[in-house]
Amino acid sequence: MKTVPSRRPQACTRPKRATALRACAAAAALLMLAACGGGGGGDSAPVANPPPTTPTPAAGPVVLVQVATGTDVAALARARNATVAEQFGRRPIYRLQLPAGANADTVAAALATTPGVVFAEPDLPNETPETTRNTVWVIGGDSGTYATQWAPQTLRLADAHTRSTGAGVRVAVLDTGIDATHPAFAGRLARRADGSLLGRDFVDDDDNPAEEGSRSDTGYGHGTHVAGLVALAAPGAMLMPLRVLDRAGRGNAWVLAEALAWAVDPDANPATDDGAHVINMSLGSTRPTRLLAVAVALANCEFSDDDDNFKDAGFDDDRARCTQGRNAAVISAAGNAGSPDERVYPAAESAPGTRAVGATSQAQRLAAFSNSGGWIKLAAPGELIVSAVPGGGYGTWSGTSMAAPLAAGTAALVLGTPSPSPVPGATALRQWRAEDLMKRLEDRSKPVCGAALRQIDAAAAVSNTPAPAPACP
Repeated sequence: MKTVPSRRPQACTRPKRATALRACAAAAALLMLAACGGGGGGDSAPVANPPPTTPTPAAGPVVLVQVATGTDVAALARARNATVAEQFGRRPIYRLQLPAGANADTVAAALATTPGVVFAEPDLPNETPETTRNTVWVIGGDSGTYATQWAPQTLRLADAHTRSTGAGVRVAVLDTGIDATHPAFAGRLARRADGSLLGRDFVDDDDNPAEEGSRSDTGYGHGTHVAGLVALAAPGAMLMPLRVLDRAGRGNAWVLAEALAWAVDPDANPATDDGAHVINMSLGSTRPTRLLAVAVALANCEFSDDDDNFKDAGFDDDRARCTQGRNAAVISAAGNAGSPDERVYPAAESAPGTRAVGATSQAQRLAAFSNSGGWIKLAAPGELIVSAVPGGGYGTWSGTSMAAPLAAGTAALVLGTPSPSPVPGATALRQWRAEDLMKRLEDRSKPVCGAALRQIDAAAAVSNTPAPAPACP
């Protein structure tokens, strides 16, 4: 599992995401022209006694806030010597940039008790579990061992594929990006009508969610490996790669929330069905965050119109999308601390429509590195797992990051079967509610030897029949 990376340092302020890179490029161009003595044909005279320039103050930490309808967020920011850097779509949720030297925890605590503030919190880091433990992939395997390794047999994928391949299902992979040229993804990447890749890079703010870095970077290859396991479990599903982690496998809550919102509605039009049906996040933070809890609730449509926190008109597009059943189940890695006590968020929020996934070994036992605890209900193979790595090859990696995408792929298979409780007015794949999908994975799972968790069984889940008990040594 990986943490979400911080944004790259910017040389200029970012009032809006869409114009940030253009604004920075323009600023750089002006600086270059000034250094050359002008921008004309070279005949202009130098300016005598140019006015002194005011240095741009260094940026400090970030605080995230949601405000009640009608609250003047700019005034709230000014009172703390902060600026409003970005807004979360049209929602009343903002990213406040504090000055250098400010304490984000102190400012957030003060804002949280201010009238008109729903929540205030520092922008927390997120990362993969493998980054936390500094584990990397080992070169080895090929397309043959990728298909025939122990994990598909344990999940009974061959039997499941006779009923469903996940055709038509879109699975968003929020990670370090993807090597889109890898043979494992041929014909497996979601596309727009114009043929372009349906993906996004939220680290560099562009439409190319490619893996960046090299083997010396702890996050490099993580997204490609994770995406390869979704493809292995659900060969008919389409992958939506979203880069939210840098080459070190780190990011932040704001970027992750933006990616969650984009994943369920890429064109920002709730009338079109172009979003993900399943979202995989092999990443998280050991500290809870209200922003990610909100973003997950919006993604899987598990929020109530009776909740005053969602009544602002800025949530109207979310309501319109959810009315049509366009929700996404959110599956996350449970963490690699080998702890019964450590919790990883947002999965540990235990919200409807989302689940954390632990990792099992080939012996059908909980992997030694996998977190456990009552907040984790499901597990999947995660030890010595072969999958795609950048450059067209294959590698072996262990972690709950590997278990989560196998669960996400299994969820995609189940979506290809009839829903037991169709969403009124929804059609085809949208008849499944995210929570019903998660319940199916739980109800048709099997025991993990020596542990309270239950392991996913793809064949049982798609056929809606009991899973056979494992032969525990």
